[in-house]
Formats: sequence, structure tokens, C-alpha cells
Amino acid sequence: MAFYRLSALRVDEKRPNLVFWVGFSVLNALFFLPIYLLNRETTPLFPPLSIFADGLWIGLTRLFLWRENLDPFRLGLEMTLLIALWVNVRILQRPIFRVIIAIVYVLAFCYYLYEAIIVSIYHADPVFFSQYYLARDGIPFLAQHAHASLWLYALAIVGVLAALLAILILINTLLDSGAAPKLTRATRIATALLATLSVFAAFRYQIYTAKPEMILSSLTFKLEKNVADSFALYRDISSFDDAAMRQAYDYRAYALDKKPNIYLIFVESYGSVLYKRADYRAAYTKLLSELEQQLNKGGWQATSALSESPTWGGGSWMAYTSTLFGLRIDNHPQYLSLLNKYQVESYPDLGRYLKTQGYYYAWISSIADELDDRMWNRYIRFLGVDQWLRYRDLDYNGPLYGWGPAPPDQYVLNYANQVLQKQTDQPLFFVTITQNSHFPWLPQPPVIEDWRTFNKMTMTPDETDVAPGEPTNKRQNYLNAVEVQLRMLTDLILNSGDEESLFILVGDHQPPQVAGRFDGWATPVHVISQDPALIDIFAQYGFTPGLKAKTTTPTLHHEGNYSLFVRALLERDGVDPQALPAYLPNGVRAEAQIKTALP
Repeated sequence: MAFYRLSALRVDEKRPNLVFWVGFSVLNALFFLPIYLLNRETTPLFPPLSIFADGLWIGLTRLFLWRENLDPFRLGLEMTLLIALWVNVRILQRPIFRVIIAIVYVLAFCYYLYEAIIVSIYHADPVFFSQYYLARDGIPFLAQHAHASLWLYALAIVGVLAALLAILILINTLLDSGAAPKLTRATRIATALLATLSVFAAFRYQIYTAKPEMILSSLTFKLEKNVADSFALYRDISSFDDAAMRQAYDYRAYALDKKPNIYLIFVESYGSVLYKRADYRAAYTKLLSELEQQLNKGGWQATSALSESPTWGGGSWMAYTSTLFGLRIDNHPQYLSLLNKYQVESYPDLGRYLKTQGYYYAWISSIADELDDRMWNRYIRFLGVDQWLRYRDLDYNGPLYGWGPAPPDQYVLNYANQVLQKQTDQPLFFVTITQNSHFPWLPQPPVIEDWRTFNKMTMTPDETDVAPGEPTNKRQNYLNAVEVQLRMLTDLILNSGDEESLFILVGDHQPPQVAGRFDGWATPVHVISQDPALIDIFAQYGFTPGLKAKTTTPTLHHEGNYSLFVRALLERDGVDPQALPAYLPNGVRAEAQIKTALP
């Protein structure tokens, strides 16, 4: 292990103090650079003057202790201590301590990078137990569907190695400049004082130093919190008991009289950021007004609200399972635990309740690269579906688009509906999640008059020229994808729905990269029907007539929509509101929630 000798920068003997402080500052800033870059759309490089808006003292506190602005001008506790020891304790200025500093720095940088990804993309706290399973299952799936060339992977590996080499050179340069007797006494005292203040602040604020907003950042407290949260999550998952759910969702006494075909369609990456950004809001609300007029002309009415998703920027399976199960599922290990548990047992979810009422329960998945039959059968048992239509069942030979890749959603939804309508005389519970609005939102299929002609089409030159990972105007691409989805769904409703059909469109989560942490977790929910009495029922749950939500504050939670939908169907049947099952706005988490649920 001779990398401690590596140095491409010659330390200027006349300016070792300048080299030292520049190197120290750069190495500290590198810890916090990833989270800044991942949030740069909403994070200025320098702390804004607005931090002093509430007074000088509060402004100084924000400047030196805690800043919501995730800029890179912060301090790593462990690195500061190690460098202070190197500078002030000559006996430690040995090759082995140099190696220790380099290893600690590289490991710390890896953790900060991991934290930046989890906080920025998923808006979750770093929890090893959760993210291990997410990475184990997600990275192979991502690699399989990204369709990147081997050259791209090779370049990525070379880039990582080059970055590691640059970091080691920078560390070596810093340590060379700080070796005795090059630094002045003032610099050595300053490093000792900075380390002392850092230790004091760490003991004073402790767990707060695990948060990315804290100016002083401690890897030790980050790891302590991560490990504690991992054990807590493991205990929660291991102790899961579905007795409360079985009691809350025991709808055996409630029979449906009217049984409309129900289309529950989860719209990929359909988030409330469309209301939060001025440019999005203007284009989005104009589109909604246009589509609402089209629906009204066809005899359809809509009502809309915002629902808080349990996941952010990804993890669609947790969003739609939370909705169907009436249970908040916000991490991958929890989902896997439920998937394993309900292979033999049956969970009392929305699909199974509707099956007891005579519904035919069908799921549709359109990604061209399919899972193996064993995994499909696990999902079928888990959700209790009667039929799962996959890519191989869609009789599709036309162009594939975007993530997956997948056929046009317009083709998939219309074809599946046609097949299922011919297969069964039972009322249909049709569930799917769209694919064409998945990141990176290009290329997009057109919305065409006759969906059957997709099988006769080929990719246009404009479409084939765009690579899935090519950097483009992501914000405009996202808006275009949303427009295609909503126009496609409007076309589906107008041309495939009948007067008894009920369409429920639910966003799964906020879009990654074009939404920020201040945009919240809400997604639009639209209920569309030709039955005005059914539409009116949703007003009591915070829905607003039309396709536009009244407020950007969510009035629903995904896990509360199961009980809401059942209540609405029963109330439309004429069941006395006082005799309806409880509305559980937060789903079921504990026995106490059943007792305090809204009547």
C-alpha cells in the first residue's frame, strides 16, 4: 500500500499555509458537493441573504449552525480532527497515519455520496437496512432496463477511478503541506482551535450533526443514527401483525348493488410539482381545462384532489400497493416482507374485496423485458388477481418507447380493455401503471386516432436519434410526457368507457430530477364518471369538481384511498352514511387508528 506516496502537485515551500487551507477547504467541500449538485435547481451555491430576514442573531445561527440551503460550505468533524492531529502531533506524521487519513476520507466521501442520493432522489433518511434491499433488487433491474452500452459502463468505471485518483492526490498534497515544520504557528493553533470547537459543537448538538442541514457534519453520528434506524425498521417489520388490518377491512357485511367497471390507473411520475412551479402550473392548468371540456362534451364529469404518496421520485410499487392495501408502505424491505408473507395467506385488499362482489380482477404490465414466470406468479398470489396481462399477451409488434422499453400506453390500455371485455361478463376491476411518463420522458409516442395502427408504425428519425440517457431539457420533456399521458387517458375514457364505467387516475409519486424537496410528496387523483351522484360523494373527502385540485395541500393519503373508495361505492348504492365502514384517512397502522377513525 504505497499510494500515500502518490503526489502530482508539488507543494510550494514558500506558501505551504495557502496550499494547506485551500486543500483543507476543497476536501471538506467535496463531502457536500454531491447533495448540492443533486439539488442545484433549488439550492444557490452561496447562502442567500434571506437567512438574515428574521434578525441578525437568527441569521448568524443559520450561517454557522443550521442552513436549509444545501450548499457545500460546511465542515466534516472527523476530517477536521484527523488533520488537526496530523498538523500538531509530529509523532503521528508517519506513513501509516497518512494511509489511515486517506482511507477514512474515501469511506466518508462514499457515505456522503450515498446520503446525497437517498436524500435527494427518494427524500428519505439513509437507512442501511432499507437501502441494501433497494439496491440489491433495484440496481440489476435498472441496469437491465437502461440499455446502456458497455462503453458507457467502461467510461463510468474510468471516471470513478480518475475521481479516486484525484482525491488521493489532493489528500497527499494537503498532508505534505501540513507536515512539520512547514506551517506557521498561527495555522497550527487555528487547526487545533477549529478541531476543539468542532468537538464541542458535536457534543452539544450530537444527533443533529447527522442531518445534512447542519453546518458541522459528523460521520460518527450519521452512522449511529443509520444503524439505530436500521434496527428499528427491522424490529417494526419483524413484529408486523395484520390483525388490525383484518378488522378494519372486514367488509363482508357490505354488498355492492351497482357494480361499474372500475379502472384504477396509476400514472407514472404524475406529481403535484405541476402546481408548484409557475411555468408548469400555467401550461398544466390550461391543459386540464381543455381536457375537462372534452370530457364534459362526452357526458363525463370529474372531481380531483391531491394525495400524499408514501414514496418520492421512485418506488412505484410501494405507492400502488399502499393504495390497494390501505397500509402505508414506504420502504422496500417492508414491501418484500409483505410479498413473502402473502404468498399463502390472503391480505384483505381492495382487489380481493371487489372479487367477493363478483368483479374480475386484472392487472396489466407492458414492459418488454419481462420477469421470469416464477416472479410473476409471486405477484399474482400477492395481489390475488384473476389475470395478469404481460407484454407477451399484448400482440404488439410496433415501436417501443422510453423506459423498459414499453409499447405506447394508448395501445396497451385499449388492447387490454378490449381483450378483457371479450373474456368475461363480470364487472371489471382493471389495474395498471402507465410506462411512457417514466423518466427520462423521451422519446414519447404520439396520441393517434386509431390505437391499432401502432402495430404498423416504425420509429421516426427524431425518435430514434434520442438516446435514453441523453441530457436534454428535462423539465420540458417531463411536461410533454404528462401532456401525452393525460391526452391518452382522456381518449381512452371517451372512446372505451361506457356510461357505467368509473375511472380513477392516481399519480404514483413526484418526478425525479425536475421536482425538489420543497415540492412535497403529493400527487393528483382524478375520479371520472358519468354518474353525477357518485362524483358528488367525493366532495366530503376534499375533492374539487373538475380536473384541477383546489389546493396544493394534500387532503388525502394513498393508504387512505382504499377505505375511501369502498365508502363512496357503498354510499352511491344507498347505504346509510352512518352505517358505512370507517374512513381511515391514514390507512391502518395500529388498533388506535381504527377506534379514532372518521365515522
